[in-house]
Amino acid sequence: MTRPKKCLSPTLSAIYLFFMPLSAISGTAAAPLLWRVEGPHPSYLYGTVHSSDPRIKGIPPPVLKALDTCRSFHPEVELSPEIVGRMAARLFNPAAPDLETRLPPPLWERVKAAGARLGLPEALLHGLSPGLAALLFAAPPEETDISATVDGQLYEYSLSRGLTIAALETIDEQLDLFDQLKPAQAQALLVESLDDFAAGHAQLGRLLDAYVSGDEGRIAAEVEAEFKNPSVRELANPLLYQRNQRMAARVEAYLKQGGAFVAIGAAHLVGPRSVIALLRTRGFKITRVQ
Repeated sequence: MTRPKKCLSPTLSAIYLFFMPLSAISGTAAAPLLWRVEGPHPSYLYGTVHSSDPRIKGIPPPVLKALDTCRSFHPEVELSPEIVGRMAARLFNPAAPDLETRLPPPLWERVKAAGARLGLPEALLHGLSPGLAALLFAAPPEETDISATVDGQLYEYSLSRGLTIAALETIDEQLDLFDQLKPAQAQALLVESLDDFAAGHAQLGRLLDAYVSGDEGRIAAEVEAEFKNPSVRELANPLLYQRNQRMAARVEAYLKQGGAFVAIGAAHLVGPRSVIALLRTRGFKITRVQ
């Protein structure tokens, strides 16, 4: 197992920000989003928010204490240099249809302008799909150090302890969700992404505020707000709910064995269609650690 790459381009960090949409937590948070799965050898579910925001830095002591009792670690995707290379190859595919030909001219101009703000050569932008272009602009340009997030810290700590590491999704599965969107869906998502990019990622700021509060209901409301626009409402199913079902199915065997520590985006752990809700229907007793 290899260690996560310390610094990523804004392009690559966008993937972690979107897919682990809600990462660290500071003393200002009400309580870590940590749940205990009961059993002879308890397991834990921890909701992260994939950011290196200074308000949410460091692993909370209850989280570290829980991880110390576990024997396997389960992030959403593996954080390794090999995965970083795979992401770059998928994002900027020179064999893909030219993005300029797939977008209305005004939207292509917006993509070029946003790319210039990130310091990306226009030639790279041509190899994006509309869906992956939306992903590209989902992250603030300063979010370039994955090792500074709790996700990266937990990954490094699990490696140092020799835990079994088994991610719940592959990077190709995650990128396929964006790459295979219908043209109208991809363009609508791209417009929303560019709008939030132009607004200084205000939406991400609201998610961070909700996360620091430790309030599950508030976080769930902010996640739902991400899909309130009618043009992207139907994307909640493939981008969130179907992934919840997949992750719940894949982690079930590890939870039955016990001693599993799951660290995934908090958006996947709150609400009536969350991973936790799905696991409870499968007979797991899960309680929030206070």
